[in-house]
Amino acid sequence: MKFLVMSDNHGRYLKVQEVIDTWRDKVDYIFHTGDSEFPSEDVIWDQVDGVVTGNMDFDRGYRQQMVKNTPVGNVYLSHGHLTGVNRGYKEIFEAGKKENANFIFHGHTHRLYAEYVDRILLLNPGSLNQSRGEHPERTFAIVEVGDEQIEVQYYNDENQPLEQLHFTFKR
Repeated sequence: MKFLVMSDNHGRYLKVQEVIDTWRDKVDYIFHTGDSEFPSEDVIWDQVDGVVTGNMDFDRGYRQQMVKNTPVGNVYLSHGHLTGVNRGYKEIFEAGKKENANFIFHGHTHRLYAEYVDRILLLNPGSLNQSRGEHPERTFAIVEVGDEQIEVQYYNDENQPLEQLHFTFKR
């Protein structure tokens, strides 16, 4: 099972469409964790399996959070601004646990990371607009879930893998 997770593109419509066009037939699910700055009724969302609002998405048609049931477990999506991810991940982790999440995907900080805690993958795909972390690239993530492990590979906005940003977690 493969998930593509992106966030914080802040209006880069053509880039989001390019990522979707490149990956749609290579992954099982595509998720966007907010700050697209697109209308909630845009046709681009017909190609995405889950999307939530961010603090810069002023269209009230978006959901603040969502849970997507998949064959490998529940995916909890939230932008993170309402659960204080700038201060840490405890609040979003607890929110995801309440929803029986196996995967918690969020954005907001523009800082990519992947951690596996209590059999739950916490992940921020970074930003498709501007990185604020130690990695200067604009990024998104591919999460591949196998029976025994989870692999996370980050890609730059030219759809190239960032070899130094590959993580493997035992399930």
